Amino acid sequence: MKLIAAIVLTLACAAPAAAAGPSALGALYSSSMLPGLRLRASDIPMPAAPARADNGASVGGQLFAASSRFLGLPYVLGPLGEGADGEFDRDPLVSYKGLDCTTFVEQTMAFALGRDTDDALNILRHIRYRRGRVAYEERNHFTEADWLPGNISDGFLRDITAEVAGPAARSVSKIISKRAWYAKKTEADLAGFDWETAAGRAARAARLRALGANIPDQRAVLNYVPLEDLPRLLGAIPHGTVVSLVREDRADKPTLVSHQFFIFDGPRGKIVRHAAQGKQVLDVDAAQYIAGLSGSAWRVLGFNLAEVQPE
Repeated sequence: MKLIAAIVLTLACAAPAAAAGPSALGALYSSSMLPGLRLRASDIPMPAAPARADNGASVGGQLFAASSRFLGLPYVLGPLGEGADGEFDRDPLVSYKGLDCTTFVEQTMAFALGRDTDDALNILRHIRYRRGRVAYEERNHFTEADWLPGNISDGFLRDITAEVAGPAARSVSKIISKRAWYAKKTEADLAGFDWETAAGRAARAARLRALGANIPDQRAVLNYVPLEDLPRLLGAIPHGTVVSLVREDRADKPTLVSHQFFIFDGPRGKIVRHAAQGKQVLDVDAAQYIAGLSGSAWRVLGFNLAEVQPE
């Protein structure tokens, strides 16, 4: 398992049970692919579900339909990478066999927004990578510093936290040190290099650590609906909202966000649909989920809310 490389994913999908091992799927496309090129459906090593079950549905409806295809998939920490030619992580770029919390959200968004499977996979590339360039250093590793601001800037998401929370809205900030994160990389963070000599793996891990040498620290700021206000505001959260679970800033944690999921309108009220660590992609009652967050050892501040935008 990619132990140190997965630290942000571990925090971003935190749950009591341990995660399963990484997927062994084949590669989908090369890390050398240029931003203008598209991933083809024929590149997928297994049957792909068609994008958009109902072209007339709202974005929330499209997200609900797309996410339904992944229900029951086992939780797999860090199942995706940069494909067969990836320099550091050769896991595939799409999986229909196992997902973690963020890759579940990403794939759901892509297949909800895509006109067809080819288009969905091209969108997925842009959701996961800056400028759509497939490379480890371009991946949106940090939710608060990369994934949310990047996808908001690219027009895939819109922060609606303040709209839902009104005067109750709050914000929190944290200094993100990618330099320190990269400096902790070891050979355990490499995926797909069991064939390489010990010297080769050591040199590759050294190149991985060097990626962060010149990255300055940055302050990430997140809006959130306070945990104590969520029960009364739950009904105002739109169908299909992307939620990032925001926790307090702690020196021993590299992130603020510990989990990502969707809130949908279920048959009996709001539901959380997520890839639950150590379990699978499943639905839980949203009110019960919120109630269970109180008293966490790593204090939960609340929810950041983002609305998926039509392409």
